[in-house]
This record gives sequence, C-alpha cells and structure tokens, in this order.
Amino acid sequence: MPAGEDEFRLIADSAPVAVWVTRLNRQRSFVNRAYVEFLGVPYEEALAFDWRNIIHPDDAARLLQESIAGEASLAPFSLIGRYRRADGSWRWLHSTSSPRWDAEGRHVGFIGTAHDVTEAKEAELALRDREAELSAYISQSTAGFAQVDLDGRFTLVNDRFCEIAGWSREELMGRTMLSITHPDDVARNTGLFERAVADGTPYTHEKRYIRKDGSLVWVNNTVSVIRRPDGEPFGVLAVTLDVTRRRADEDALRKGEETLRLAVEGAGMATWEIDLDTMQGQWSVNRFDLLGLPRNRGLSGTVEDWIDRIVVEDRALARDALQRCIETGERYTMEYRIRRADTGEERWLRSHGSRVDYGDDRASRFVGISFDVTERKQAEEELRESEQRFRTIFEEANDFLITTTLDNRITSVNPAVLSALGYSLDEVIGRSIGDFMTPDQFELSLEAFDRKLRQGGSTRLTLKVRAKNGEERIWEINSRLTMDDQGRPVALHAIGRDMTEAKRAEAHQRLLIDELNHRVKNTLAIVQGIVQQTFKADADPLLARAAFEGRLAALSEAHNLLTREHWGPVSIARIIHDAAAPHGGESGRFELEGPDLTIAPKTAISLALAIHELATNAVKHGALSVPEGRIAISWAATDGPDPRFRLTWAERDGPRVAAPKGRGFGTRMIERGLAAELGGTVTIDFAPTGLVCTIDAPLPGREP
Repeated sequence: MPAGEDEFRLIADSAPVAVWVTRLNRQRSFVNRAYVEFLGVPYEEALAFDWRNIIHPDDAARLLQESIAGEASLAPFSLIGRYRRADGSWRWLHSTSSPRWDAEGRHVGFIGTAHDVTEAKEAELALRDREAELSAYISQSTAGFAQVDLDGRFTLVNDRFCEIAGWSREELMGRTMLSITHPDDVARNTGLFERAVADGTPYTHEKRYIRKDGSLVWVNNTVSVIRRPDGEPFGVLAVTLDVTRRRADEDALRKGEETLRLAVEGAGMATWEIDLDTMQGQWSVNRFDLLGLPRNRGLSGTVEDWIDRIVVEDRALARDALQRCIETGERYTMEYRIRRADTGEERWLRSHGSRVDYGDDRASRFVGISFDVTERKQAEEELRESEQRFRTIFEEANDFLITTTLDNRITSVNPAVLSALGYSLDEVIGRSIGDFMTPDQFELSLEAFDRKLRQGGSTRLTLKVRAKNGEERIWEINSRLTMDDQGRPVALHAIGRDMTEAKRAEAHQRLLIDELNHRVKNTLAIVQGIVQQTFKADADPLLARAAFEGRLAALSEAHNLLTREHWGPVSIARIIHDAAAPHGGESGRFELEGPDLTIAPKTAISLALAIHELATNAVKHGALSVPEGRIAISWAATDGPDPRFRLTWAERDGPRVAAPKGRGFGTRMIERGLAAELGGTVTIDFAPTGLVCTIDAPLPGREP
C-alpha cells in the first residue's frame, strides 16, 4: 500500500538531502528537515523563502535561466550551483526537480531534492587546476613533445609536435615514429632507439620527418626513456625542435584542449527502503535500472539483491555499514563498486542510508539513496594518471624546464636545470633569474620579456648563464607567457637547451677556415716564386720542369710533415731528414748531428726548400755527383738571453769546386729568402774541397 502523507514526511525528514514540493504557483507546500536546516529559518519561513536570495552572484543568471527552461519542459531537470548556507558558508548543491501529476494526469507542481556536493566539486576544481598547471608545461611549450611506447608507437603528442610533424593527433596515434621518418634516417634512428630502450641511454640527434603533404622537416630530437616509479621503462619521450629554419616558433600556440575532466554526480536519485523484519522493501524504478535488474511487478527488492550486485572486494564494506545503521541507527555514506546484472559492466555508486524510527508502536525501517558516480571516479583516476604522466615528462626531460613569476622569480625547475648549474632545488626556487647571469645578459632577457608583454607570442634567445662553480654556459632559451582565464599574463614558462659545445665548435671552425685561407695564400705565394725563378726565358724546358717538380716535391713533403704535426712547431731534425731522403739520405751519404730543436711551420717550409736546393746542387755538381762524396749537416743552439741557432752544410770527397760566375735561383733563395725568413745571415762558400753553407740566426720559435 502506498505510504500516507505523514509517512512520506517522516521518510523525507530522515533523508540526508534537502527535499521540497511546490505547487503550480511555485509556492512550496512541503520542505524536509534538511531543507530547513540549510536555510536556518523556521519551517513556515522556509516554505515562503525566496531561494534566489542565497544564490552565488556568479551562478545566479545561469541557474535562473536553467530553472525556467527546466520547468517549462515539464520533464525532470537538474541544477548545479553555489548557495549560501545559514552559517554563511557557500555550498555546492546538486538539485533534481521532477514534475508532479494528479490522478487525471494534470500537472500540479514539482518535487525536488538537493544534495551537498561541495567536497566533490572542490576536489574536482583542485584536480583540474593541478592538471592545467602540469598541462601548461606541455600544451604551451614552444617545443614539440611526443611519447611512444617501447615498440615506437605514439601514445601522446602535443599540438606543437603535430605542427612540426605535419600530421594530426588522430593520425599519429595510429602510427610509429619510424613511419614518418625519412628512409635514409631510419637505420641510424633504429640503432639509437634500441640502445636507449635496452640500457636507458638518452640521445640527441637530428633527422627528417615526412609530413602528410610530402614535404620534409628537419627536427632536433632529445630522447630519453620514461620509467615508472619502480624503475621499469614503459615508454620513450622525445622533445622536438623544428630546426629547418632555425627561427622563432610561431607567435601563438593553441592551447591544447583539456582531455580529462571530472564528471559530476549523476542527476538521477535511486531510492529504496527495507522492512527490518523481512529485509526487503520498495525500490524506485531507477534503482532497478541502476543495478541492471529487471523491474518486477511490485517494484520490491531485498538486501541480498543489492549485495549480490556489489563486487566481491567491496561487499564486506557495504554489509558492515548497513548492519551498523540497522542495529545502532548510525547513518552511513559510502562509495563502492557494483557489476550490472544485464551487461556485467562495473559501475561506482555513492550511497546514503539511515534508519527511520517512528517513535510509536510501528517498527523501524531503513531508507537509502544511491547515485551513480562512475564518471567522477573515472575522471579522478584519469586525472591521477595524467598528473603522473605529465610529472614524469617534466622530471625526465633532458632539456631545461623553468617557470617564473612576472617579476622573474623562479617558481619551478626540472632536475636537468639543477644538474647543469650544480645547485640544489632550495638554492634556486625563489631567486631571480638574474642571479644566474651577468647584468648585461639579464638585461637581454628583460628586453625579451617586455617584448612578450607588448606583443604576445614567444621569444627565442641565446644567453650566457653561470653555474655554481663559476663556469659559463651558453643556453638557447624559448619562453612564453602563461595567461589566466581573462587573458592576463600570470607567469612565464621557458625551455632551454645547452649550446655551449655547439658555439665553441662554430668558433673553432671559423678559426680553422681563417687559418686554412692564410696557409693556402702563403703556399701559393711560394709556388708562384718557384715558378717565376724556375721557368725563365733562357731556361731549358726539360731541366726547368725537373727542377720545378723537385721543388714542388720538397714543398709537398714539408707540408706533409706539418700536417702530421697539426701545423705546430716541428722538429728541425725531421725537416732535414725528410728533405735529404730523396737524394741519398737513406744510404748513409748524409751525416746529421744536432739537438732536437723545433721550428715554426712557415720557417720549416723555407728550410726544407733550402735543403732541397743544396742537395739538388750537390747531385749535379757537388759531393753527391760521385759515389764517394759525403755531406755533413750539423746544427746547434747557444744559451743566454738571446739564444741563437747555427747550421752548417759541408760537402767533402766530391769533385773540386769552383765558384760559379752567377747566382742561380737556389743560391739566391738560400742566401736571401732563408736569411730573411730566419732574421739572420746565410753564407755559401764555394771552397775547392767542397761547398759549405752556414746559417746563423736567432733561435727559431713558434709563429705568433
């Protein structure tokens, strides 16, 4: 038999949620105890109370509009908003209103309930704020982030990566990293990736992606393995920069839409009651639907019908809470899992239960209310996983991730920053970024910051920073402002990369090119001089050609020696030995004696050519023209404040020597060119017993 009005009031007053009944004129004809307690006014005042007076100003317009639309629809509708409780605090209420009909089917008003969801809503907002903060590192980053599993298949990408790679997120989710990599780069990329997965070795490399439209983009990828808290690898993270044009990222990055949201509690309220003698009672229609049970004719159910639907792990919790409520009157609120009877689907329920004591001869009864909170539970779990995922990305990235306030105070850094600068986290947080660079470099960063404030977008800047040990490092930093919901800047996010070695390599390369140009010019000048002196108008072409080839060979050998010595100071003994070798230096006809002194590269070439000319002359006319002839080459250095170098070339046992009528190219080069190069004197004595060449000069040193 349906419950009477008094019994309905008693049941409603026992409910832990506000309940009210209105007529067509919107005048309330009944409110329960929870409704009165929320308003903090007597029952009669509660009936006439204008609930619009306690709506939060930020929610008022929306709630009024939704309420009017809901009533006009003559269908159940729900509202969620903030209301001021009697104690002055603001509470989030989730209300559900349903139209009432009389026996003839005429609409006579509404019945509604409201339950307090403040804790759930605040938890939702807190989790959402936390996700948004972590998400900002990725979605607002000027770099591309891509996460793949251990087979190289994409599991997560940010918008910037999609822009760089030229594929949509949906398209990338069905692909592997190698599938968009240029074929010529696959083999090298595969080896690096497999080694990283095998032993955790991070790497940085540049390669090409093939975009969807067929164009190519060069990227610089910094790759590291991502691990679970127990150390087990589960994926690989790539931080990607577009290096095709080496210029600033686009002025604005679209904010990545939030992928995880908290679900609010379901609007439907399923009610049930239990006769404590029979442990069964009336169920609302939607309670059967909630549990996936078929509706029976009497709409009745038992405790065991309910317990059978609860997953095994949660049954003890539910049974104990119900038992305490029945035996002691202790109300309960709990969340647990059920498995629907029709589909086998697992769902989360939030239930409230209380014992109804009539105060007369009637037996006590139990009244319960349940809500489906599966979406909220799933959202909470997804948010926890998302936070862990983004936290892992933040902690594992090899690049430098930094956030600051608008007055340049550091609020967070990742471990890569601390490792690079040699500071602990406590030594960095709260300090100005200017503490880690010189005033002029800090001024450059402030100029870029002001430019972002005026124009928006992001900036790319190369700055010098100082480590704790005083070492200077060069960082390339990309940064952008973070905005609040009103579009006002609230913080700065930056990502940096150490370019110190790259900049040093560039400077070294420029130096090498300049040095190469200088040496090529000097060599060409020497060759030009040899040509001019060798191929004179009255010279025999065959003899001139042979002399020219010999001189070039001597020049080449000297260059070979200097190259082996990396164009640094070289051994005089080595220069003389190599220059004499083609003329019998290996057959014992030369006697070399002297200390192992070094000589500058430019001087070494002149000395090698001089030895070649002396040896060539000895082959033609001097000691080397007869088998018994010998040549002694000796050199020495004197000590003192102005040390000097003396070298003597002395021929013996050769044909008798007579002084020539004129000086040839070789003689002039030795007497003039070598003397000028050494800054000393060179004399050639055509003694009858054999030619003697004497060199006296300041001790040769390194080139300035």
